[in-house]
Amino acid sequence: MRALGQTVHAPAQHGCEGEASAGPEYRRERGDVTQSALAVRLRLQATRPPAVRSQVRSIHSMHPWVARVPGMLWRTRGVLLILGASSEELMQKSRFRSRLSAIFAAIAILWPGCLGTRLSAQAIDLDAGRFPITSIANNWRTHPGDDRRWAQPDFDDSHWKVIQPDRDWIAQGYAEQNNLAWFRLRLSVPAHTDSLVVQLPRLEKSYQLFADARLIGQTGRLPPQHAIAVTGSARVFTVPVHPSDRRQFVTLALRLWQSPQLVGISANVLAGRAYAGDAAIVLRQFAQVKAAALLSRGSAYTQEIIVLIVGAATLLMFCLTRQSFYLWFALNMLFSACDLPMHLLSQHFAWGFLHVLYGYMLLDLLLFATFALFVLRALNLKSHTLSAVCLALCLASETGPLLLLVNRASLVWADGIYALCSTALDLLLFLLLIRGWRTGSADAKLLLLPYTLGALIGASGNLGHWFVDLHVPHADALISADVELLREPFAVSLNDIGNIVTLLGLLTVLVYRFAQTSREEQRLAAALQAAHDIQHRLVPVDLPQLGGLHSEIVYLAAEEVGGDFCQVLPRPDGSIFIAIGDVSGKGLQAAMLGTLAVGALRSMADEDIGPAAALRRLHHAVLRTGSASFITCLCLKLAPTGEVLLANAGHLSPYLNGQEVATAAGLPLGVLAQTEYLETTLMLPAVARLTLLSDGVVEARSRNGELFGFDRTMRISQQPASDIAAAAHRHGQEDDITILTLDWCQPTLASA
Repeated sequence: MRALGQTVHAPAQHGCEGEASAGPEYRRERGDVTQSALAVRLRLQATRPPAVRSQVRSIHSMHPWVARVPGMLWRTRGVLLILGASSEELMQKSRFRSRLSAIFAAIAILWPGCLGTRLSAQAIDLDAGRFPITSIANNWRTHPGDDRRWAQPDFDDSHWKVIQPDRDWIAQGYAEQNNLAWFRLRLSVPAHTDSLVVQLPRLEKSYQLFADARLIGQTGRLPPQHAIAVTGSARVFTVPVHPSDRRQFVTLALRLWQSPQLVGISANVLAGRAYAGDAAIVLRQFAQVKAAALLSRGSAYTQEIIVLIVGAATLLMFCLTRQSFYLWFALNMLFSACDLPMHLLSQHFAWGFLHVLYGYMLLDLLLFATFALFVLRALNLKSHTLSAVCLALCLASETGPLLLLVNRASLVWADGIYALCSTALDLLLFLLLIRGWRTGSADAKLLLLPYTLGALIGASGNLGHWFVDLHVPHADALISADVELLREPFAVSLNDIGNIVTLLGLLTVLVYRFAQTSREEQRLAAALQAAHDIQHRLVPVDLPQLGGLHSEIVYLAAEEVGGDFCQVLPRPDGSIFIAIGDVSGKGLQAAMLGTLAVGALRSMADEDIGPAAALRRLHHAVLRTGSASFITCLCLKLAPTGEVLLANAGHLSPYLNGQEVATAAGLPLGVLAQTEYLETTLMLPAVARLTLLSDGVVEARSRNGELFGFDRTMRISQQPASDIAAAAHRHGQEDDITILTLDWCQPTLASA
């Protein structure tokens, strides 16, 4: 398969080409052709001198034993050469090999003549033995501008520049600023060819392909339409040919368009080799090229799997713990996993190049932001200033590429802005981790090593690209993605290894923290169960039913446990001692002080003391604890005759049949040492409802700030305790709610 000028001889559809110039080379460089029998035949033919090859073809038409002799001689020569290669004494000089080769070549050429054969009478088929696919990636003619006549097969392109399309066009004199340009080449199609397919590799431009002025394929949109640059991908195109007994010539013309916004961004080269040949062979090879491309991304697939595993594990941790620390990292892994699918889909469906770039910029911004917030939450840094600085650096890093796309900055400035801002963000997070490590933060110690490794790899790559733009010597050594550590079965770079190690390190950190969190939650769960037991003692669910006195109690805690308490204690003389109180504050600390109050009240259950005396004793008990909290409490003694004695220590007054009962108010318990409490006496009517409640009812606040208030509380005070609690909760509960209702019926109680 030879090329002369811009004419490329397309292969025939049978056998292999004698010179085999493309086959073995293609197999060594790409590994896409795997037909072992053809490969052996090509290697045998390629070792014979050209003169011998042409004579051997004509000898093949003679008697079989005659045709075998030159091949036998040539194989004998190969055996001697092999033996000579293993014997240093016999093959000390290379001239021996050359002379031996010449002797056997002469015998092979003269052998038919010795038999009296007339070689001139034999027809030498130059297409016989050719492999039905050839490379067409050489000697293309190109010219800037746009003229539809340049697609015509009879157009004279002899004055056009000749370039090698699979090498850098700029280095060969191609003007990068060309928005439109044409490329031309001619295919020499052998006789009896009924199908011809052209395979073009990835080309990061929009283009149209013409065969003899006939449009046979297009990628993207070109002027005069609304032009759109698309992402490049390998494509195959069918070239219309008509079977003929004679050789045909087909002129291929490639019309290219490059967006002015992508000057300096998109590559000016064919990313691979172009091929032409039999449709079945080219399509089979195209499938093998696709498979090889997928295999070459093995490292990316490995990282994708690790990212998905880490992301799923982190999301599960968030669902179990509800900690934003895990949520931000799970989102970071989710956005990171979108990179490879976006790349593959954009190439397969030829998405707009600018749209893909904007998508990558948005994805990059989200990756920066979520990881920065993850580190801040890991260090328990809730400073809005730090978060704003990190987000500002994330946005600033993307301004460089954005300015480049709108032609407001050069590639040097764009890469510089991105490198400096992203490196500044990495440095800021690194310093925060160092500070956390010095202050004893366990998360900072765990995150420091994997984060430092990932930050160094990222920063070196970003700075390396910028230094390459600045033509700094040996700057490409900083780009870890270009340092290959492994080539088989797929390429693995230093950047890939660093990313995988960083991901595994971060996963280790997350698992360790989750284990710690789980142990802490188990400890808290045990403490919470104990607190629930305490709460059950503070506010009993089952109240004693005393004759005709029916009671109902409802408790709604603002947190898991609270400081409200309520006790209904029967006495031996038939009276009932009732106390309801509220400890300032919320949570476990308030519940513990409430437990102390309940214990003191129960110790007085069998004593014949009034409500005021009970409050004074409880007041001194609270003072002895030294707690900064205080307690509001209402105590009352209900006699069988319906007489009620009340004493109030800063608590809400009770409601009797929907009306507030006036009481002598005193200071809360535990405020001042010298405090006196007075008693109030009242008589219950024959049928009455006495309602006692905590301040969580009147202090319920709606979303617009409106309090539930005393008036609304008094209006519903005759309703069941459960209805009152539900109304306050719907309005907007902010504190613990405790409600106790006592339904009094004197005749029933007296008979009991």
